[in-house]
Amino acid sequence: MSDEQRKYSDGEVIFREGQRSSAAFIVVSGRVELLKSSGAGAPVRLSILGPGEMFGEMGVVNRATRSVTARAAGDTVLQEIEREGFMESIRYDPDMALQVIDSLSGRLRSANEMVVKSGKGGGRNLWDLLGTLIAQRRERKRMLEVRIAPLTGDADGTQTQQIAAILGADNTANVKILTQPLGFDARVPRPADFASITAMVRMKTGAQRCDLMIWGSINEVGTAISLHFIPGALAGDYPGAVLPTDRFVLPADFQPEFGQLLRAVVLAAVVPKDKTQRMWLEHMLMNALEEAQETGQQPPAELTPSERAMIQACFGNVIAAIGNYKNDANWYTQAGQAYADALEGITAEEAPFDWAAIQFHLGRVRQMIAEKSGDEETLQVAMEHYRAAMTIYSQAEFPLEWATAETRIGSIFYRLDRTSTDTEFLKQAIASYQSALLVFSAAEYPFKWSEVKNNLGQALQVWGDAARSEELLERAVTSCHEALRVRSREETPQLWAASQNNLGSALFLLGRLTEDSEYLEGAAEAFGKALEIYLAYGMARLSKVTERNLAKAEDLLRARLARRVARVYWEDEPAGEREERLKQLRSRANQSSEIEA
Repeated sequence: MSDEQRKYSDGEVIFREGQRSSAAFIVVSGRVELLKSSGAGAPVRLSILGPGEMFGEMGVVNRATRSVTARAAGDTVLQEIEREGFMESIRYDPDMALQVIDSLSGRLRSANEMVVKSGKGGGRNLWDLLGTLIAQRRERKRMLEVRIAPLTGDADGTQTQQIAAILGADNTANVKILTQPLGFDARVPRPADFASITAMVRMKTGAQRCDLMIWGSINEVGTAISLHFIPGALAGDYPGAVLPTDRFVLPADFQPEFGQLLRAVVLAAVVPKDKTQRMWLEHMLMNALEEAQETGQQPPAELTPSERAMIQACFGNVIAAIGNYKNDANWYTQAGQAYADALEGITAEEAPFDWAAIQFHLGRVRQMIAEKSGDEETLQVAMEHYRAAMTIYSQAEFPLEWATAETRIGSIFYRLDRTSTDTEFLKQAIASYQSALLVFSAAEYPFKWSEVKNNLGQALQVWGDAARSEELLERAVTSCHEALRVRSREETPQLWAASQNNLGSALFLLGRLTEDSEYLEGAAEAFGKALEIYLAYGMARLSKVTERNLAKAEDLLRARLARRVARVYWEDEPAGEREERLKQLRSRANQSSEIEA
């Protein structure tokens, strides 16, 4: 690998979009911004890179032309790696391989069409390369950091050590047992205990990189081990995402096949911190599922009904997590069956936390199935699962789970409104979003707060349009602006574009209702900003929708401006001609029908 370093001054172009690719680069010092031409004004900044980050490798691997422009942001020093040395390095240097996996995998996921267009067989060759790199990485370096708190009831630490040994056996995880025991009895945890240990893990994660924290207990008769999981990253809200009250149960004298199921459950509980880890987890989960399937479907008869139910539920999490990685409803259907089987063996009176967790998981997978199929009946069933879970997950004792359920219920009501003839579903959606905001504050949960604000703005604008209410539409505009306080073009460009599109819709509807051209100008500006991002990221469907929205806003704006100017000279026109001109302008304005969300 060449060690040649090059210096660039602020604003100097390193390479341009469309140029031939001959080298990759690593940032030694300074920063580099990657720009994409949008065809609608200034180029879009896709990302900004700092020391240690790589760029330009996609074209080197598949011999494609540059897909972006790279430009120095301040005085910058780069290490330039010619193609021959680059390809040699990723074969034998696992650190270099990891950087390439991280960079390439995300691009293949989000813009697969770029790979297909790069040349015959290009997509397949890149996937083969990534598979090889993952295998090399698996053998040479550990991908997970796992911490285990000493289990309550494990006096000599034997069971805790056995679990650590199983999880670290294949060298993919660095597993450490904490020295300090928990400050509460994990056999009978209270809601406050779940909250305190979750907060502790979140606080320590920043200083000590940890992908997963495991805690739990051995029951008083010594026959079963219960394990709980807390991801090091902020908890995800997707099918299979672990809940604080989830528990995986192992017989105290468990056989090796239970170790395989334990590994699968642990992999499913991890929230991936980057594209590399996400791709690796998907690969590992598929292998783990095959080895653990029989144990997950048929728990040991000697366990209690609730213990067997939670084994089935955790197995459902494994299947649902795979469905989330693959975006495949068939996996959600299988997970739903596992959760339903688990629910048959448990009651809210016997094990309320377990029962609530299964209800919540069932709601997630059935909501996803319904959204993909358009089945309103299944949407209603999913909502009932959330409401059942909320009888245990109260706002006072489980605020995050309660607020997440409210957000999901709001989204279900919003979807149900599409085929409704009145606004009752919209009102209930808005009420659910507002309830969620009682917990999700801008200061404590900024990204979740912005998500709910964005959803609230969407629902308010639909209701405001149906009711022809200026007040509701103004509230929709305010909610979109609030979401954009957190969502930024630089950090979260696609979420920023979604909120800009929602803002444009609300402003368009407000401008059409009030005949105020300033609102229409704002709508056109917001649609234009969203369109730049969608074009830059190759998001064809959203680009087309936003282009139509922009055209409607501009058409109506021109009609309003023409009407305003016409008042000056129409006074001298014959009455018949004036009426005909008004008729034409109104006809054109009426063509600007509903804006697409």
